[in-house]
Amino acid sequence: MQQLPILFRQPGLVLLVGLAGGLLPDVGRANSGLDTNITANIVNSSCKVTVDNGGEIYLPTVIRSWFYNADGSDRYVPGDDAGGTPFKIHVDDCYGESGNPAKLNFSFSPQSGFWPGQNRVFKSDDSAAGTARNVGVVIFSGKNKANVLNNDGTSKVVYDVSGEGSAYITDYEFYVRYQNTGVVTGGTVTSKIRVDVTYE
Repeated sequence: MQQLPILFRQPGLVLLVGLAGGLLPDVGRANSGLDTNITANIVNSSCKVTVDNGGEIYLPTVIRSWFYNADGSDRYVPGDDAGGTPFKIHVDDCYGESGNPAKLNFSFSPQSGFWPGQNRVFKSDDSAAGTARNVGVVIFSGKNKANVLNNDGTSKVVYDVSGEGSAYITDYEFYVRYQNTGVVTGGTVTSKIRVDVTYE
């Protein structure tokens, strides 16, 4: 296997605006004296986050037998805390409307999808030639030692930061490892994952 980059994207301010006249140009030009309503949602900006190495995390090269026990059974299942390659998410600029946040919420979502029947494994982008088959990655919280994905594929890792003042502006540790989802074939593994950090 070759090295694995995991790419993280950082969300920003979301502003949703709907205007009937803008969607239906002929209605917008009518001079009927109707009032126009503009509806907007302003969402609290999420925290400013950075990830080690610009969001690219490289896993070590392993041989196919790494995925299996001596009897041929799978070595790990997606919930097994078996260590992995560590990385840090640095959190900064989370200023709530009423002072410091009480909780930080980390949410991970796959950009390459899930494996069928495997909602706790981030799928590898296997569309290109030379990619490994039936291999994805799992991410664990350094604090909770648990897979960041729930059985239904949702993700919410909560850190209680109440009473910490500005001490919550720090690095949060996670780690990632390979996870097979079937019979493994060799090749590259690339999984694109989005992480959102919000505060309460």
